[in-house]
Amino acid sequence: LKPASCARCAAASPRDRRGRRRGPAGSGFSDSGPCIASAMSAVGSRTVPAEHLQGALFDVDGTLIDSMPQFFPSWPEWAQLYGLTVTEEEFYLYSGKPVGDILCDIYERGKGTKVDDDIAAKLLADYKAIHNRRMDEVGPPPAIDAVVAIARAHVAAGVPIVAATSGLRETVERHIREVGLSDLFPPERIICAEDLGPGRGKPKPDIFVRAAEVVGADPSRCIAYEDAEAGFESAWRAGCQVVDVRDCPGYPCPPALRRAMETQRARRQWLQEGA
Repeated sequence: LKPASCARCAAASPRDRRGRRRGPAGSGFSDSGPCIASAMSAVGSRTVPAEHLQGALFDVDGTLIDSMPQFFPSWPEWAQLYGLTVTEEEFYLYSGKPVGDILCDIYERGKGTKVDDDIAAKLLADYKAIHNRRMDEVGPPPAIDAVVAIARAHVAAGVPIVAATSGLRETVERHIREVGLSDLFPPERIICAEDLGPGRGKPKPDIFVRAAEVVGADPSRCIAYEDAEAGFESAWRAGCQVVDVRDCPGYPCPPALRRAMETQRARRQWLQEGA
């Protein structure tokens, strides 16, 4: 892992021949001003030259919005319905994958049996009921300001942005509205796992390919900002430059997430396979 290119202070940077603000290779932004992204980790060695940058793609939960700590309590409560358990570290190890896929995997591992469509639908319905109740009780999660600043800097530089998330659309759109990000990510600029075919969510590349298509971009000329291993793999396999936002100064990183990060980084094989 190495520091990602600096990504901000677009207003102070010069512009290229097409009127876009310039900066160091791979960022599309100026080098001036206090750094927001310099401590973030680049996942892999891939970079997009500033003059070729066509889009910036953002995960939502854990990347733009600090929703994961609020989401976790729903999981052990759901698991208890079926005589199962989910620890906080396990929750973070699953992060980035579509909710339905996670529920089915937990059930199959715990029960030793395959899940059919009817059971999968019930698992998801039970989870949604618990999740929605808890969200009403705790209120909206906060935005992760440093990452939001990067999104706004991309927009200021004329680089289109799109959200690519495994979250449930109803929850994602609600949280985007509640934290005041609808101007950046209107519904048509949000791609969710449910918009893809079954089994095509992260870590498969489809969601980032689709997100790039929304703004007419080539994925290989996009930067993807992520917080989860499944998301890193998905974006990398799509051809994007990949940035791990969890090393950003001030990023909310509870101990269970830190342990999950260490485990997944030690096991990371797909980066070599996809090189």
